Amino acid sequence: MAIYSLHVSNVSRAAGSSAVASCSYITSRRMRDERTGEAFNGFGRRERVEHVCTMLPEGAPGEYLDPERLFNAVEMAEKRSDARPAKKIMVALPREFDARERFRALEDFISWNITANGYACTYAIHTDKDGRNPHAHILVANRRIDPKTGRWAAKSRSEFALDANGRRIPVIDPDTGRQKIGARNRKVWKRVNVSNNPLDSKEFLERLRREWAGSCNALLPGYAVIDHRSFKARGIERIPTIHEGYASREMEKRGGRGDLCEENRRIQALNRLLDALRAMIGRLSDQAQGILTAVKRRQRPSGAPQAPSSPEPAERPQERPQARETPPQAPQEPPKPIRTKKALTDRFKTRLDERLAENERKQAEKQAEPDMEETWDLSDPADPLNIGMGWGTGGHGLGL
Repeated sequence: MAIYSLHVSNVSRAAGSSAVASCSYITSRRMRDERTGEAFNGFGRRERVEHVCTMLPEGAPGEYLDPERLFNAVEMAEKRSDARPAKKIMVALPREFDARERFRALEDFISWNITANGYACTYAIHTDKDGRNPHAHILVANRRIDPKTGRWAAKSRSEFALDANGRRIPVIDPDTGRQKIGARNRKVWKRVNVSNNPLDSKEFLERLRREWAGSCNALLPGYAVIDHRSFKARGIERIPTIHEGYASREMEKRGGRGDLCEENRRIQALNRLLDALRAMIGRLSDQAQGILTAVKRRQRPSGAPQAPSSPEPAERPQERPQARETPPQAPQEPPKPIRTKKALTDRFKTRLDERLAENERKQAEKQAEPDMEETWDLSDPADPLNIGMGWGTGGHGLGL
């Protein structure tokens, strides 16, 4: 069955990585970083790289079709020592896809969500040695290309800050209490930086997750659709497993114990326990409901109206002799329900004292017959000592 997996991470210069090194790895090609002069030899398992392709947005220079030139260019455009020149997106490809469907799903996803927003990228399809783990790496330049100039666009722009009425906000001089005056005798207005790089936003990440599920489901059969939402978002009370990765699975194949695989086994055991507890709670709830229904039926007064039964065929009434009239009798009031646990406890203690006193009296009378057993009548549903019936009409249980 198809599985869903999409993971996004940054190529961070502060962490010692570079966009050229990442591109060399996913394409399994030798590349040189022009900014640092460092050379990279690639993945080392070129036979597991099935396909490599670079996709460009509108207005991008044609030379960027070479991934080495593309990511060297974006590295040169970033000046900060903690820059993030690229994004890495890893997606799992459904095993149900053939080679043509893999290309189509990937390129549709990239065209609609990445190049359409002005980003250039290179993707590579990988698999394991058994061909059972198809996945794709998408390396995206973390800076848009201006379609008019073909150059790298700024990641942010400065705009005037506006108040609730849409008017510009002046910068007030604390000494004079008036608006500041800047160079060339111009008034100073408050400004804010606005991101011009949606690839860094959480909303864009959520969109990528949703759109990848849509691209796959458009080609998958109905019984194998995938869902990008988390268990929590879907209302499923289960603990999610974690991504094990190639190294942990290889360690398990060689007889070792991978930490990530071991963690997933613990999670799966907890999920089985949760399922068993939910099933047990469901059975107990059904039993409790059945007992409650039976108690209510037993406690219904004799004069209470019964539920209408199914109509029977009408019979011709027969004439009967008129019975003698009897004087009317006052209806017998049903026992009042006990509303509080304290009242229930007091009633229980009173009846228990009465029963104990009566038992002592009977024992004194039957000293000549010591082997006789005492029997208590539990047939009265209103009797508080009738534990099986919930101790009277109140239905409170003290757990004795």
